[in-house]
Amino acid sequence: MVAAVGCGVSNVNNTDNANTTPDPDQPAAEIKKTILSKEGEFIGEIDSRANCTAVDGGIFYSIFELGDGQFTANAEYHFFNKDTKQDVLLGTLEEQGYEALYSRTEYNGTIYTLAIAGNPMSGSPVPLVLLASDPASGTMKKYTVSKNGFAYASMAVSNGKLLIMNHETSDPRYDKIYEFDPATGKIKEVLKFTESKNSLRGVCAASDGIFLLRLKVADSGENELFLDRYDNNYKKMSERSVNEVLLKATMDVQGILDRQDALNELGMSVSRFSVDEDRYLIYENFGLTRLMIDLYTDEALFVMSDIYSVSQGSGAPFFYKKDLEDQEVTDPEIMGMIDGTLVNLDFKPEDSHKLIREVSHSSGGTWLIMTSDGYHMWDSSFVLYLWTE
Repeated sequence: MVAAVGCGVSNVNNTDNANTTPDPDQPAAEIKKTILSKEGEFIGEIDSRANCTAVDGGIFYSIFELGDGQFTANAEYHFFNKDTKQDVLLGTLEEQGYEALYSRTEYNGTIYTLAIAGNPMSGSPVPLVLLASDPASGTMKKYTVSKNGFAYASMAVSNGKLLIMNHETSDPRYDKIYEFDPATGKIKEVLKFTESKNSLRGVCAASDGIFLLRLKVADSGENELFLDRYDNNYKKMSERSVNEVLLKATMDVQGILDRQDALNELGMSVSRFSVDEDRYLIYENFGLTRLMIDLYTDEALFVMSDIYSVSQGSGAPFFYKKDLEDQEVTDPEIMGMIDGTLVNLDFKPEDSHKLIREVSHSSGGTWLIMTSDGYHMWDSSFVLYLWTE
């Protein structure tokens, strides 16, 4: 299973120098990603390895590059300011094993992300760390959420607090929800699922509390997905099975041949889960499935087999079309839910860069779209479009 990796590209060939032999006595040229405005005007450049997310006023990104056979590396976290064109190093995390890029969350000017500190394949417990970056001061703070961290953690903001979901790797294994209070920097456990039959898949905000997506593992027969609602005091208010409505939609995804295939998809870890306006369920995993469901009518508003996810940003999720079978790339389709209506974002890159690679946007209206001029990461050039509406 591979998590979404944002705007990260480990190696991008410079086509101008593709046929030249490197001089071993000369330092390697530093490769950059170009940043343009929505209209195509030059803004700046950042490291080509950057794993990018749109945040208010610019780009939040990490540089995390594993060598051959390595499971950890030192990670850098940066902020590129759209207005001042300054690139600020916010902080580092030594021996990082994994960053849950899809969980990045912005709240009150601070950018939060979750990472594993240490080798998650070592067989020994590794901590789950909350990184809190403040672009205004150019600083980053680190908080240990759990000593038994799991790579596919998730996070949401509700009632002024951050709620963090972790699959504890302790013995026995528990799923837990932690609360982080930005005002005090304190972390506390608020929910604990001691039954191995209940496996959490995600957490998101509700109008008066939180939603949890929970997979109930059956001893025999089919597993079942439930949408559980809790109030601000973490008291369970209701639960609803969403198995059938999601299964029905998933059957329309290319590559899903039967009900068992669909059940396997719904058993995967979830890279994005939210319930907008307490009604519109946004669901995506690390496999094939990207869905938008109206929970009032059980109507599938959005299901396509060639849609790749938008896995970062605190704004409403947007999806984009990436048709690998059609070599004639037309104007991009970037779609999302605004006030209960599925809309197509008005964006048109330059003709040579029509293939969308990533889309993210912040709740304050900053957009970041990465495009390329080719289908393969290793022989394409990349452009980042950055603007604020």
